[in-house]
Amino acid sequence: MKRKRADRPNWRRVKKLGYDEKWLETAQFTGYAVRLTLDDVIEPAYMPVGEKRLCVGDQDYCYLQFFPSGCGYAVTKMLNERGETIQWYIDICKEHGKDQEGHLYYDDLYLDIVVLPNGEVYLLDQDELDEALQRKLINRQEYQFACQTAAELLKRYEAGDREWFDFPDPWK
Repeated sequence: MKRKRADRPNWRRVKKLGYDEKWLETAQFTGYAVRLTLDDVIEPAYMPVGEKRLCVGDQDYCYLQFFPSGCGYAVTKMLNERGETIQWYIDICKEHGKDQEGHLYYDDLYLDIVVLPNGEVYLLDQDELDEALQRKLINRQEYQFACQTAAELLKRYEAGDREWFDFPDPWK
């Protein structure tokens, strides 16, 4: 399992990163929300998604991260410099919260879901999840939790339920 921090302290492509964090309690969302602004980028970041190669990080991009309380996932809504959604990236995670130093973290269980604005959906990194189990980086229970959580989220999406990932921008 990989512990990651919301403030991305070792992000080599970004020289200057803006960070703002809020605890929210609304009808649609309860949990932490984070706004990352890519203020000075050394080089753009690209990601293959299906047949596409998306630019997911460049100068003046913004990431809105949501950590819903009591849920086994975290959502990152990636916006380009014009404020247009590039994708929603959902990390399946064992847990998220604050560490002893007060940093917001999430324990990533390798499996991810990507939703594109046109409605295309991709399940990513099943191979990484399988390898993590084989290498004993996670146990069978964590493996099953990741698979079940992803399957439930995909089922909700296919049923038309979008509330679990398309949260409103709390900074607007």
